Amino acid sequence: MKGVKHVLIAPPLVFFFAISVVPLVFTLLLSFTNYSIGGRLGWVGFRNYGRLVNDPIFVRSYANTFLYVFLGVLLQYGLGLGLALLVHALTMGKRLIRLLILLPFMMPPLIIGFVWQTIFDSRYGPLSALLRALHLGPVLWLHDPKLAFASIVIVDSWQWTPFMFLILFAGLRSLPKEPFEAARVDGASGWRIFCDLTFPLLIPASIAAVLLRSIEAFKLFDIVFYITGGGPGGATSTVSLQGYFTALRSGNLGYGAAMSIVLLITVIVLAVLALFLVRKVIARRSMSGRLALERANAAVEAMAVSPPFKAETK
Repeated sequence: MKGVKHVLIAPPLVFFFAISVVPLVFTLLLSFTNYSIGGRLGWVGFRNYGRLVNDPIFVRSYANTFLYVFLGVLLQYGLGLGLALLVHALTMGKRLIRLLILLPFMMPPLIIGFVWQTIFDSRYGPLSALLRALHLGPVLWLHDPKLAFASIVIVDSWQWTPFMFLILFAGLRSLPKEPFEAARVDGASGWRIFCDLTFPLLIPASIAAVLLRSIEAFKLFDIVFYITGGGPGGATSTVSLQGYFTALRSGNLGYGAAMSIVLLITVIVLAVLALFLVRKVIARRSMSGRLALERANAAVEAMAVSPPFKAETK
């Protein structure tokens, strides 16, 4: 009977090994070769990784990826937190508004890319038509490098802000009500309540949302591929997109695999550092809370030991 549990767990382990571990090991081994479609397979060691350091296209894509993650996650967290606070404060229509907010998150990336590419079109897009009606002239959203980059950040935030909203709204609903009621009785303002209670209590949910979204943002591919294709001039390219072009468009599978491994190592290192910092913050908060509890217990014991007050009598 002891071996039954191993037999039952074997199929999912084999499935996980087949779809995750085997492709990862294959990609890692491929990154040490010069294999290309239709070419010969040769071992080159770390030469592909050395080429990445001196490749201006990859370096720019790598920097763009980091900038996408920083700006996108920051904007999405701010919008998601604001929407979560607004919806949480409503008394009617919460379900309908939540459904409307989550609609972009449920749309396929292909549809999102097509819709926003049409919106940003400088000739036929509704946004350009509105600007022309206001005599502001057409804006080349997808042809100017800075505007194209900003357009990708806007579309990515529009798609993923509901994800932030979902986690933060769930975190708000799980908060205890007693501290907020006590703060309102004491006359605390809404801003004070947010700074002293809401935001600190939301830190665990915020960390989970930011960490999960950051890991996903490093893999940004579909939106860029559908809207700009990495252009103009590589201004919006990402590591995932450049790896796709290198491996599947140019046929240089070994060099493209090296790009994928570098991105994977980057995400793993940043995730480990983030988890380490999270544990430090949680440990510090637990220590401060423990010290505050000890001081409160000491004060209660001191009050219990001290003699009762007696009024002076003439």
